[in-house]
Amino acid sequence: MKSGFFTCAALVSALVIMGVAPPAASELSYEQVKSKLDKFAREMDGNYVQIGKTRTGGLSEGQKTSFTQILRTGACYRFVAVGGQEARDLDLRVFAKSKMVASDGGSVARPTADYCAVKDVAAEVKLQMYKGKGPYAFAVFAKGTSDSDISSKEAAALLDLRELALEAASGMEQIGEPVCGLLGHRNTEVLDVLLDRARCYKFIAAGGEGVQDLSLSLVVDGEEVTSDRLSGKTPMVQWCSPGRVHTKVKLTMYGGHGPYAFGLYGSKKTGTLSPEKVGGTESDFIANRIRQLHAQYGKGRAAVSAVFRGNLSTNNEQVFDVKLSAGHCYTIIGAGSPSAKDIDLILLNRTKMEIQRDKTRNGFPAMDTKPCPKFTGTYTIKVKMMRGFGQFGMQVFSD
Repeated sequence: MKSGFFTCAALVSALVIMGVAPPAASELSYEQVKSKLDKFAREMDGNYVQIGKTRTGGLSEGQKTSFTQILRTGACYRFVAVGGQEARDLDLRVFAKSKMVASDGGSVARPTADYCAVKDVAAEVKLQMYKGKGPYAFAVFAKGTSDSDISSKEAAALLDLRELALEAASGMEQIGEPVCGLLGHRNTEVLDVLLDRARCYKFIAAGGEGVQDLSLSLVVDGEEVTSDRLSGKTPMVQWCSPGRVHTKVKLTMYGGHGPYAFGLYGSKKTGTLSPEKVGGTESDFIANRIRQLHAQYGKGRAAVSAVFRGNLSTNNEQVFDVKLSAGHCYTIIGAGSPSAKDIDLILLNRTKMEIQRDKTRNGFPAMDTKPCPKFTGTYTIKVKMMRGFGQFGMQVFSD
């Protein structure tokens, strides 16, 4: 069996693609079901070729997940899934515009479904573990169309992503390999992303041909912490992680449909971007507000951290770890969106005890360390939304 000329690999050890986060399963078990699927594909009608990558995951009994697949007019498709040793009944169904157009024929652990598209459509493939549990592998095969047609469009999206990253993620390192996929109108794909340590990250996506408005948002512990706010096909956000954190990246197609490429980039210095700039590298409301406040309260001090960003509702808080050095004095500046009415900055020492808090009651706090740190170490800055809601940014400056 031949494969498409271009595939975009999953983020190795950083991302698990699609849907519900799988229950614990060894890498070996995923490889086993993938090998079973590959064996089945080799025995398939030679006119079928695989479209895109093989996806793996895990499901417990009753759990389900779904995938989006763009179907081309006149092409025939075969959807194949393979369950592990403990899977007894893995159900596969294909929907086009909410109408089921294909399904597997019985209670099996290796379901297949065939469908010939009468027009271009974004189909939704649903997998559900009716009986049993464990890993699965899923792939789509087609005949009567060129897999290179879709793959080349994914390749074009990947090239756009790389061009974006050269400028938007300058000085940062790429983490893992980019992820490519296809999204239909109003469909969402969820990527489980592990941020490995305390540093700043950029999440960048690029839509390909047919994409008009692609949105990207970042979710931590069930709450959205940041999202892009502009319409277009190249969303990007920045977020500084306080440590090792599991996050979810949500990509939603609000306008059009088609391929996308997503990449993750991290600063090379823990907790900072290199080089540091007042307000960071962004030019939005929060970045410009920090620059204004720095000119007013910054005492000419240089930026020694990236802009730590987040999104909070009333009475919620977010913490960031920063390294402060003995013998240096610091200014900490925060800036919220217009809907953020009162933001507090709280500084905790190395033992996590509160040592200082800003005295203002507004959405743009500024605070000098008093006294200046006597010991070098990791301090914590807590950002708390006392009144209002919305996005915020916070940056540290020193002499």
